[in-house]
Amino acid sequence: MTKYAVIDVETTGLFNFSKPADAEGQPRMASVAIIKLDENLDEVETQLFHVKPDGWTMPPEATKINGLTTEFLEAHGEPVSNALDAYVDAIEDGYVIAAYGVDYDLKIFRGELRRAGMPDLYEGTMKWCLMRTCTDICQIPRASGNGWKFPQLIEACQHFGIEQAEHHTALADVEAAVAILINLDKLGLHPEFCCERVPKPTVV
Repeated sequence: MTKYAVIDVETTGLFNFSKPADAEGQPRMASVAIIKLDENLDEVETQLFHVKPDGWTMPPEATKINGLTTEFLEAHGEPVSNALDAYVDAIEDGYVIAAYGVDYDLKIFRGELRRAGMPDLYEGTMKWCLMRTCTDICQIPRASGNGWKFPQLIEACQHFGIEQAEHHTALADVEAAVAILINLDKLGLHPEFCCERVPKPTVV
């Protein structure tokens, strides 16, 4: 039986995937939500972390998307180590890390773990990308007409009839991801079919 730690991370911007996770100029972690599900997909814990800036600021263009400001994070944030410890604990406790677009979230954690001088757990992390699994379920044509595109979170929610109160907040998005995971489970889609050990890419 499988248990999951479903995660969502809000950041200061978008990755340059051609560079290592901790390279200069890569985005920083600003907010993290983690919902742990047991083997029956019952929620056992919800964690939300706002990260106190440490040498970085929230760009206005990112604030327009996630609603987070440098001032808010300075006032309400906590050390990034708290979020990192929760993530590491989940992996060490045998949870599969699931997320909608999991490669992005894992790369954010990889960068922050490295900056903190901690093992990045890259090759030992089991993952499930809910977005990739939803691609053949939602069947939204690419603009080119060649195959299906990766559905946006809102598109997957619409497909399954999931209502979202908010968008682009860590807690709201992770709650939506949990609902999607439960729907995929009902379709018989599980990590043994969809989840793979993180491959070793050229740039990590």
